[in-house]
Amino acid sequence: MGENLPIQNPPLADQVYEIILKGILNGEYPPGNQLPSENQLAEQYQVSRPTIRTAFSRLGELGYVVRKRGVGTFVTNSPKLVNPLYLSFDVEERISSRGYKPGFKQISAQIIPANETLADQLDIPPGSPVLNVHKLFTADEEPIIYFENFIPEWVYKSCLSEDQVLEPGATEPFFQFFAHECKSEIKFLASVIHPAIIKDCELPQDFNVFDPYTSVLAVEDIGYNGENIQVFLSKEYLLKDASYFHVIRHIGTS
Repeated sequence: MGENLPIQNPPLADQVYEIILKGILNGEYPPGNQLPSENQLAEQYQVSRPTIRTAFSRLGELGYVVRKRGVGTFVTNSPKLVNPLYLSFDVEERISSRGYKPGFKQISAQIIPANETLADQLDIPPGSPVLNVHKLFTADEEPIIYFENFIPEWVYKSCLSEDQVLEPGATEPFFQFFAHECKSEIKFLASVIHPAIIKDCELPQDFNVFDPYTSVLAVEDIGYNGENIQVFLSKEYLLKDASYFHVIRHIGTS
């Protein structure tokens, strides 16, 4: 049991979430089975009940467990490759956690001058250097997510050289890249989401294996740091299971 006890950093709730998730994925907690109670897990992992409750909440948001009031928390059937709109994840982790074999290919990376549209979106002067990265993620060797990222030079220039940011995979995991490498953690995204079909999207040849009328979910994100400054622009194209999102809508009352 000692090897599964959480350490002090990162946050305990994240560590407990990972431990329980591992137990779900490896069959320790099969679908339909009830998880140990909050009290039992708090004692087992030597953490507080609120820590366990936070881990349960995250597992529930992602569709791994369902909580039945007065009864307990149960493992669901393995969810599809879905992503709540208000949470951000390492893409390969998301793919592998659903039982698929993840794959990554950086198609290209270059420094480009910002045109007027891009400069306006990122609130930088036209002509400013911008890192432009095209990358593809696969699930069981099938293309499923395509990204085109635009990152202003000011975000990384004090931490990484141009050669370093152009290396394949340098910006992955994406949100960790900003938090740990650039010291500019992403706090929220402003997103535009719309349906499309493959033939209307600028996608690499890898997607030619699909019918041109295959549905695609197109997402355009602008990421902001804690100072409400635009840190990146990302264009994303999601196919098949990756195009499913969970939405939590909070309703205010007067």
